[in-house]
Amino acid sequence: MEQAYRILFIVVLFSLGAGILFALVRAIRGPRVADRIMGINMIGTLSLLAIATVALLVKESWLLDVCLIYGMISFLAVVVLTRTHMGRGRTDAPEEESDDE
Repeated sequence: MEQAYRILFIVVLFSLGAGILFALVRAIRGPRVADRIMGINMIGTLSLLAIATVALLVKESWLLDVCLIYGMISFLAVVVLTRTHMGRGRTDAPEEESDDE
């Protein structure tokens, strides 16, 4: 039974790796900035799952602490990217009228 779990974890890790590659393609190709941010967020999420799977595979609980810290850093990175994008060059924001006449 132990060997079956080991094979399952390895299959899951390869699947997560493929998902990370697809998300990387989405993050690079775009076409919109929102697609790129979503791709970066997906890479972070799949990396969390990969770290948690490795923690189960090698039976090391400290890797779950690393997983939690990485999750917080990934969340903050996506928030910063989103706030940076929202703050510059929005075309849907109403333009201010000037009283220079």
